[in-house]
Amino acid sequence: MEFGTSKNAETRRRAEEKFAKAKQREQDVMSIQRQAQQAEAAKFQRLRALRLAKEAADRDAVVPADAAEKPKPAKRARRPKAPIEAKDEL
Repeated sequence: MEFGTSKNAETRRRAEEKFAKAKQREQDVMSIQRQAQQAEAAKFQRLRALRLAKEAADRDAVVPADAAEKPKPAKRARRPKAPIEAKDEL
């Protein structure tokens, strides 16, 4: 009976090793995914901060109409109208 017991123990040990390796791989994959998610979140935070800063700069650059007097556009010279000639009626 000792042979059967050692065989069961060996089988159990190998199964536990496989389980431990699978669990370690799962943890490694989860760690990699977590790092990727954190990098993505950091990228979006940086882009959002840049967008908000740009919008604020654009808002500050726009001068309200009341604060600054707009220059008037130069008047364009008009062409004189051609005289209307009377048509001879037939």
